[in-house]
Amino acid sequence: MPTLTPEARRALAGYLNFQREMGIERVRFAGGAVAISAPPAAAAPLTAEPPARSGAAAGESLAVIATDLGADCRRCKLAEGRNKIVFGSGNAHADLVFVGEGPGADEDAQGLPFVGRGGQLLTDMIEKGMKLRRADVYICNVVKCRPPGNRTPEADEISACSPFLMRQLRSVRPKMVCALGATAAQALRPFKGPLGAVRGRIHTLSLGDFETRLVVTYHPAYLLRDPSQKREAWKDLQLIMEFLCLKNS
Repeated sequence: MPTLTPEARRALAGYLNFQREMGIERVRFAGGAVAISAPPAAAAPLTAEPPARSGAAAGESLAVIATDLGADCRRCKLAEGRNKIVFGSGNAHADLVFVGEGPGADEDAQGLPFVGRGGQLLTDMIEKGMKLRRADVYICNVVKCRPPGNRTPEADEISACSPFLMRQLRSVRPKMVCALGATAAQALRPFKGPLGAVRGRIHTLSLGDFETRLVVTYHPAYLLRDPSQKREAWKDLQLIMEFLCLKNS
């Protein structure tokens, strides 16, 4: 077994800790399976590079869309009491886009998506689990302003913001979109029944002149409330990783 550098050991420890938090008890390596009740002293480092992307994104830029949205949007009642509009962040030409429900208190204060406790879990899912950098993906929400008390966005609020979300997706032109939670899933691909009705498989997502793929999983905030579902969320991430040819072992 090769000797690992201190940096590789830290990366491996972070990955195995993430797996344990997601409820995974054993990780399979090329030489066999390793129990992760505690991180092993040494193992082959696990890395994955984002897939190469050819050509520039077609259509309008995210900057143009943000300008059209405006710095003081008043298209719905969420403007009342809002601190900052949370447009989105990340790689403007990402292969993977995460779409959440709406900003929370931390996001409203900073003007950035997923920066609170749920955001830290999402970052761990991306970096420790999928072995990507958060900066390599694009992250946004269905609504761009915080609903009062973090309530679920209402239909008229979603309707006012959805055109901007669709324009964002057509601008980035990702290979895969991951909807985080039922609100995001309904905004992208309306369905009936529980979230489980659309989880666990890859859907086609048509956005006008652009077609991509969609995977639905649990919102990080829900996973914080019910950690027992982390294992299922990890299965959804593995679907994405397989589709994008990302390595996880």
